[in-house]
Amino acid sequence: MSETSPSLVPQQELWQLPAGELAVLLREEFVSWWRQESRIHRIIAHLDNGGARALGYTGVAGLVADIARSSGPGVKKLVKRALATNPGQGIDGAEIPAAAPVGGEAVREGEISPEHVDGIVRVLEKIPAAVSGEDREFAEQTLVELARRAGVREIGKAGKEILDRLDPDGPEPRDIPEPRRELNVHQRKDGSAKFDGYLDPVSAAKTLALLDPLAQSSEGDQDGELVRRSRAERYGDAFMEIIALAASHPESPNRSGGRSGLIVTIPLDALKKELGTACLDMVTDITASEARILACDCRVIPAILDGDGQPLEMGRARRLVTEALRFMLALRDGGCCFPGCSRTPRHCEAHHVVPWAHGGTTDLGNLVLLCAHHHRLLHRSDWTLRMVDGLPEFTPPEFVDPWRRPRTNRHTAQPRAA
Repeated sequence: MSETSPSLVPQQELWQLPAGELAVLLREEFVSWWRQESRIHRIIAHLDNGGARALGYTGVAGLVADIARSSGPGVKKLVKRALATNPGQGIDGAEIPAAAPVGGEAVREGEISPEHVDGIVRVLEKIPAAVSGEDREFAEQTLVELARRAGVREIGKAGKEILDRLDPDGPEPRDIPEPRRELNVHQRKDGSAKFDGYLDPVSAAKTLALLDPLAQSSEGDQDGELVRRSRAERYGDAFMEIIALAASHPESPNRSGGRSGLIVTIPLDALKKELGTACLDMVTDITASEARILACDCRVIPAILDGDGQPLEMGRARRLVTEALRFMLALRDGGCCFPGCSRTPRHCEAHHVVPWAHGGTTDLGNLVLLCAHHHRLLHRSDWTLRMVDGLPEFTPPEFVDPWRRPRTNRHTAQPRAA
């Protein structure tokens, strides 16, 4: 058998090889592919340890989707696979062991495929927390050894048998009936809040009917919202979109009848430079960058502070974007302007192309609509935005596109009738 790999065999000569040799060459290419993906796994795992956030992304999945120019379940599986087979890093810098280290090593050796790893991880995720570490390690080792000689389907069957032995009784039934509706709010010292609760089936169905459409990507959406953020992040953003819609209703309990009204206190220099901190509603500290995001589309009360932080002058609350101007933005942009995003106007915020703190005007030529996710990304990353012939044009960072070729959203790039 020839030792020449397919990459070195001219395409016109492949047809001359016997079928047996072609099959062996295909096997070699698969092994090489698996090993290459394991190297990609390692890079993704390292970027997950703070690297993605340093580049302005809320999670590593969004960064991977932009670099790979891809979206959908494939990217989601790739990231999950990478994080499961490589150690992570805690907030204190301590190493967090990988969930499937043996499977990761087998992929690096080219002995099993990434799909085998997916099946193994699915089984490991179902092992009860009460099972000892030794039993968990033995389960993974057993599945990896099976994967070296069997297909993915066999992994699922063997995993079910292992789970039946480790947890023969299944989860214990609850003796105490659940309440119909319950919501606990834990306010923290830094101003953030943690929620947990329970909804009966009818209440849950009504709630999810509102949350699900906002948390999922639209059909054909190239934005990749489904993979750019975790499920918890997507539903958290969906919850805040519902809050924003409720707050803008004329009969809202907060009587605002418009966009959010917030008091942000910050020195003018800090707002311009996006360095330092600001005070939200007189209580909570936020970064200057977050204050600048709020200044795009919230009702703000400017306060001029002296060098010692004492207020010198207090201005009137000013609505930066009027409802009439927002209507004109909706007509022009048709939704989020970020390339590939299909969020509708009602789920978007107005963004100043030239920042308001730097003298940017609040008019149609200096405003674009962005969904909350892409609004944060634009403020916190190296993506840039400019207006070209009255339409928004985005330039990606070099790590997304080395040539930094400008991009537009298909629904904002279309010619418009006069």
